[in-house]
Amino acid sequence: MSSAGAAASPALAAELEGMERALHCPQVRADHERLAALLDEDFNEIGSSGQCYGREAALEEIPLERAQVVIESDQYAVWMLAEGLAQVRYRSRYHVDDQPQRWVLRSSLWRQHSTGWRMVFHQGTPEAR
Repeated sequence: MSSAGAAASPALAAELEGMERALHCPQVRADHERLAALLDEDFNEIGSSGQCYGREAALEEIPLERAQVVIESDQYAVWMLAEGLAQVRYRSRYHVDDQPQRWVLRSSLWRQHSTGWRMVFHQGTPEAR
């Protein structure tokens, strides 16, 4: 996957990939406080279903998802778009009842604050077959 901007440093790429992966963990997804700490006040999402969510909707919906869902992800790439603004691109798929679902291409924008990085935007698009 290519993108505009410069590749992030290996340390920052590892940090942001780790934060993305944290958002895949059932323990984090079920914890309103931990989710709120990762999602920027201006957070918006366009889900792979085409549904749009703001921060409050995401904080309400994500903890309600089934804990049995496992999220697999790979092909991470992290780019600096501007000072304090990074893009993380990867693909993921859910495993529901041990059945892998369709791959989805993901893109997140992370904004740096004095307290650390927070996700400001996320989009998922089903991968072409």
